[in-house]
Amino acid sequence: MHSSLIVAPMSLALFAALPCCNRCSSSSVDPPDAADVEPPEVVQVDVLPPPAAWTFEPMRLGPGIPGPALPPGCRMREPLVRAKVHASTRFVAAPSALGTLVIADADASEAPPRLRGVAAVEFDPKGKSSSPFAVPWTDAAAMPRLARTSSGAWLAAFAEPSTDKLSKVFVFQNGSATSIGEGDKFDAFDMSCDDDACMLLTTRLGRVSAAGADVWIGKPNESVASWQRHEIVPSAGDSDARPSGIASVATVSTDADAGARRESVVALFEASELVFWGVGSVDKPREMGRVPAPFGIVDATVLGRPVALVYGAPVDDDGCATQGGVMRFSRVGAPDVDVRAPAPATNGALRPLARGGLATYIAPLGCEVERKVVYAIVLDDDGAPTSAPMPVGDASSFAVATQGDKVDLWIQRDDDVVWIRATCTAP
Repeated sequence: MHSSLIVAPMSLALFAALPCCNRCSSSSVDPPDAADVEPPEVVQVDVLPPPAAWTFEPMRLGPGIPGPALPPGCRMREPLVRAKVHASTRFVAAPSALGTLVIADADASEAPPRLRGVAAVEFDPKGKSSSPFAVPWTDAAAMPRLARTSSGAWLAAFAEPSTDKLSKVFVFQNGSATSIGEGDKFDAFDMSCDDDACMLLTTRLGRVSAAGADVWIGKPNESVASWQRHEIVPSAGDSDARPSGIASVATVSTDADAGARRESVVALFEASELVFWGVGSVDKPREMGRVPAPFGIVDATVLGRPVALVYGAPVDDDGCATQGGVMRFSRVGAPDVDVRAPAPATNGALRPLARGGLATYIAPLGCEVERKVVYAIVLDDDGAPTSAPMPVGDASSFAVATQGDKVDLWIQRDDDVVWIRATCTAP
């Protein structure tokens, strides 16, 4: 991974590394006069047939077949199960969706791989996967930003080129896609939902590309055309602020002036820093704090404070670092904490728990070494690791989701996927 790239916020297992796609002030955007509003463009989108079903069976451990290792603070809540899949199969997890993945089957004989079947799928640990939900992912190199609602429906956001070097961003709901606007380099960066609302993070909408970001918030069962747009506008004219990801869909925080508030949190990458912004449904966005990220980031979330997993040293184009695999937990208002692995992470995720959080990432066992291992660390409420990284097991890819103290971790090694169902909590 290039050190300048920002890993997509969902837990990804991709066919190739995808480019992700000074102090700030901000404002919510007042709605234009109704006479100036054009009806939103609604289009039907292509979807692929469902992928091959997965069938889980109990995983029998014994001599030569060791089970996965879990970090301190975690224990198995259910027996291990495994499924045989195609080696070219890849999958994505929504951050809080237990027992479900978006699965993509591909023809690896083609370059780039051609997708053959894609769907969000619910799993039965005692048998076959079921209830495939179609999502608009047809190109292996152009995965949409995906989000799962509490009712089990999936939304997706993606950009399409239009005219005059402009692009449109569409949101897929209920089998069709609705445009939220057309602009210069207009692109979707992240999407997420909780029980009450969904949010979408994009570049700023305008005829000329500008630094900053737009945050769109609305109810999952209402058309995206009714979602409220919040604009984050850098005050510095030479700012290079651009979207990084959604750190939290809904966080209850306390402000000295405003008291308790419910707001979502997004992160913008600006110069060599990651800037956290709180975005409420009514109030103007507010800057919550900054952390240094001079070498790139892996993921960000909100625990007792905003925290980011970042690279602790420069990483070259081959994924190698002169100082080895230094990974850093950068926290707003608290000192950085470094952890070490043999090589820098190529992908990872931060997930909140009922108490504390869980950091997972995959990294090779050395510079230019093919063998990779998934590591896991429980974090305390302040975002500090409670132990050294625990090597969970060998893997070619992985995905993770948390809900309260429950953790679902899927680890793929070639044509084998192990489903780890654990309980984790900070001490």
